[in-house]
Amino acid sequence: MAFLPHCSAPPVTGRRAPYVKENPMLRLLRAAALVLPLVAVAACHQEGPAERAGKSLDNAGQSVKDAIDPPGPAEKAGRAIDRTVN
Repeated sequence: MAFLPHCSAPPVTGRRAPYVKENPMLRLLRAAALVLPLVAVAACHQEGPAERAGKSLDNAGQSVKDAIDPPGPAEKAGRAIDRTVN
């Protein structure tokens, strides 16, 4: 058997590739990959006066609750961690 060198055929012109239906999950994943970074950037904002007022109301309510039922050591530690993280 004789060795035949690889010969490629010339490209066919005037023909289009067959239509392949795109997977809807892949389309959703691509859209999410574009939108999620924008949402993450929009979520990083400065704290406004309404948020500060809300936090002070939350703290006042917590103080009233603590006066009635004092927190234990584990709850105090948990609150300290929450304050550090937030």
